[in-house]
Parts: sequence; C-alpha cells; structure tokens
Amino acid sequence: MSRSLSRLASAALLTLAVQGAQAQQLLDPGAPVASYSQSYLSAALVQWEYSFPAATSPLLDTTGAATASGDQGKYFFLAASTSDVPVVRNVTVRSDQTLVFSPITILYWADAVMDTEAKMRADAIKVLGTVTNLTVTVDGVDALLPAGVSSTQAFRQSGPLFPFTLVPDNITGYAPGVFPAITEGFTFAMAPLSAGNHTLHFTAQMNSDYGFTFTQDITYNISAVPEPSTWASLTLGLVAIGARSLRRRQSSQA
Repeated sequence: MSRSLSRLASAALLTLAVQGAQAQQLLDPGAPVASYSQSYLSAALVQWEYSFPAATSPLLDTTGAATASGDQGKYFFLAASTSDVPVVRNVTVRSDQTLVFSPITILYWADAVMDTEAKMRADAIKVLGTVTNLTVTVDGVDALLPAGVSSTQAFRQSGPLFPFTLVPDNITGYAPGVFPAITEGFTFAMAPLSAGNHTLHFTAQMNSDYGFTFTQDITYNISAVPEPSTWASLTLGLVAIGARSLRRRQSSQA
C-alpha cells in the first residue's frame, strides 16, 4: 500500500508541475478582487508597503524575509522596490490567492501644504510620465492578457483619495502622521497559481516628464501551497485508492 501511495503522490506532483508551465492569466483591470476594485487595491497595496518601519519594510526587502506580511486572506500583496537594482525574493502563497502587485506606482501625499486632490493628481501624472518595458512573466512565459485587452498599458490605475498613514521610523524620513493621498500607476491582479514552484518576473521603466527615469526589475520565486481542504481531499483520495489496491492484492493471494 505504501508503494502504491508513493506512486500516486508522485503522479499528482508531476501533474502539478506540468500545469505550472502553462501561461498564467491576468485579471481584467476592471474586475473586482475579493469585492474590491483594483483601483482601490492599488492604493491599499501602497499603504501596505509603507506600513512598516524601515527595518522590516517589504520595499527594502532583498531576500523575501518580509514577504509573509503580504498575506491579505483572499489575495496576496507582492511589494515593489525603492531601488532600480534587480531584486529576487522568495515567498510562499496559497494556491487559492489572487496575486496583486504594482511594477510602478506614484504615491503623492499632502503634508505641510494642503494640496487639492486635482493638483496632487496632476503632479503625480507628470512624475509618472510614460511607462515602458512593462512586462509580466510566469515561469518564463508572458502572462495572458484578459479578453479585449491588447496591452499591459491598459492596467493603469488611479487610486482613490485616501488617508495615508506614515508609521514611526518609516523609510521616507518624514514624521509619522495621517495625510490625504492619491496613487497613479500600474497594478496587476493575477489569477491564483497552481500548487508548486513558480517564478514571477515583472519589469517597468518610468520616464518622468521631469526628465529622470526609474526602473523596476523584480523576481519572486513563489512556492504555491494548496489550501488545507485541498490537501485533505487529496490525502483521502490516495488512502481510498490505496485501500482498494490492498484489497485486490489480498483477494488475488487468496
């Protein structure tokens, strides 16, 4: 029975590995994720990225040590970086979680000068300028665009006006507090990955109207684990098949 279970488990893992090589689907930029609009999530993602002191900031993470904090239940935030140096991080997610990430997004908040929302948005658009080399691949294959979408440029999101919170010892160097803020940039939501190991790679280059550029080149080595109920179902199935195999063997010997 143990050998039968071992062969069945190996076959199941092989099937999962084959599934992992398939192109991964990006969700339509207008589709909700866990009842939230993706424009809302674009702002929520940035707030999450800045919600930690510098010592544990997911934006400064160079290995994946801070990635577990991205678990938001039904979806999982993957941070960008404050540096234009390529970053490789390791992360574990569940195979039922939508992945949400932003290769490039401008956060604009009003501090001493109470800018209007219109002015903040106008300035953020100028800072963002044009974005090129906007790519998303999974396991070396370009992610699939949703029906009716012909370019990654369609994933641009303008986040709502929201109360942006800066914590003590934050990476900006500004005093903690709560400020009105907006976001402008590109945010992707990706369908859950099949169980197994995957490599997500995304890039972007911002060409600001103010004459400077900023690039992102981020790789996530992802271990997608089945949700507990999936493992339970698989285990029960293997035990049932193994038991039938044992009964057949005993019957044949008799």
